[in-house]
Amino acid sequence: MPRFYFDLSHSGEVYHDAGGTNLPTPLAAQDRAIEIVRRFVAAPTTRGETRDIVCTVRDIGGHEVMKVTSVSGIPVIIDPGLSN
Repeated sequence: MPRFYFDLSHSGEVYHDAGGTNLPTPLAAQDRAIEIVRRFVAAPTTRGETRDIVCTVRDIGGHEVMKVTSVSGIPVIIDPGLSN
């Protein structure tokens, strides 16, 4: 089963997923990235904090598989790379 890594970028900070997660397909990784972004956007904020999150999904070789971000609170997939 492939391993995917979910790195988060928020307010200029990057949080790398060192452990990764085994998932059966890139589509399953996409679903997980969307859920991560949804949870982050739904979490309470402090006054003035923005929700400029990007979840970058990488494969075990470190190659970017896709990015998921939030636009007006809705997850948006950027360059999914699922057509390969």
